[in-house]
Amino acid sequence: MTRGVVRQQAFTLLEVLIALAIMAMLALTGYRALDGMLESERQIAADRERWRDLELFFARFDYDVGHAIARPYSLGKTTFPGVFLREDGIAIVRATPGEPPQRLGYRLRDGNVELLYWPGLDALSPASPAVYTVATSVAAWEVRLANRDGRWVERWGEAGAQLDDAPLPRGVFLALTLQDGTRVERAFAWR
Repeated sequence: MTRGVVRQQAFTLLEVLIALAIMAMLALTGYRALDGMLESERQIAADRERWRDLELFFARFDYDVGHAIARPYSLGKTTFPGVFLREDGIAIVRATPGEPPQRLGYRLRDGNVELLYWPGLDALSPASPAVYTVATSVAAWEVRLANRDGRWVERWGEAGAQLDDAPLPRGVFLALTLQDGTRVERAFAWR
């Protein structure tokens, strides 16, 4: 009687190395895909936050413009209208229910749109306002007001004697050019 040789089934060293190489390639591919997805998510979150911040700024601007009144204010012996627009900024007098009128303004400074709050409406001498950044990464801005004839103007109001019933603009056009070249435009009706 002859006995057969029993062979054991096992992996050779070469087969184990090939299997490890395949697993390493799959792990590397999976890591790259996951890293790409995470980077995309970070970019989407940053863009979402940027647009949310811009929408909050535009909503704030709309609120302030919507509550502007034509009441003039004085700085020393010089009187200014309730709405005063120059290329470097806009100043308005805002009145909200239950609060005294407030002088505030917006300007572009060093890539940021700033909200300015002055301590009082009328002052014996110019005072420094409290400054809050309300929009960042802004390369340029454009503010125009619609006069009673419907034409857009880049200047509004003059220093000097003011009429209490001076007309307010009919609307505001605001365009921001962001540092990445994106241009965002909004038009607001004066209420």
